[in-house]
Amino acid sequence: MFISVAAAVWGIFLYNRLVDMRHEVKRQEENIRRAEVTNAELKNNLYNILDAKNLEPLINKQSLIFDKNPEYAKIADNRQLTTNN
Repeated sequence: MFISVAAAVWGIFLYNRLVDMRHEVKRQEENIRRAEVTNAELKNNLYNILDAKNLEPLINKQSLIFDKNPEYAKIADNRQLTTNN
């Protein structure tokens, strides 16, 4: 009789833990979804800020010149720039 009561109490305890864990998983999934949405919104804002159309007024305001064909530092003889040249 004692073993049956102990098993029943233990079963109720395990069931409650299982229900608590399911609720916690749902809460964490909602938190992850909210974080993903926030991340997407932040990325969208960043891409809008860094968009070339939005940077043109800044270039004009700062008296900068937009170079469409930039030339970068090159080494003669088509050698690679490394520390072991």
